[in-house]
Amino acid sequence: MKIRFKSEELEYFYTTPLSEIKGKLPVSRDILQQFKKKIQILMSIESLDELTFFRGLQFESLKGNRKGEYSIRLNLQYRLIFSKAQDDQLLIEILVINEISKHYEQ
Repeated sequence: MKIRFKSEELEYFYTTPLSEIKGKLPVSRDILQQFKKKIQILMSIESLDELTFFRGLQFESLKGNRKGEYSIRLNLQYRLIFSKAQDDQLLIEILVINEISKHYEQ
């Protein structure tokens, strides 16, 4: 699967080694470490259906005002929210990483 990041900040958090990330972080380093691991999993699959085999991720399709978005668990509190890109011209699915969220507090 191909990955695109909705913000430069999310891309920076993924591409920069944890030891080089400086300053005040919006989430803990543990969450960023889980974020990097989960992106690797998303990159290794070919379709969203494969996420159901990773039971610990608790993959789900979101509802309500988040319809069309999906989430996987980073830890008990945080989830990684993503969606499928709309400009999907080939059979290759492109996921857009939208945010790291305290999903249930919104």
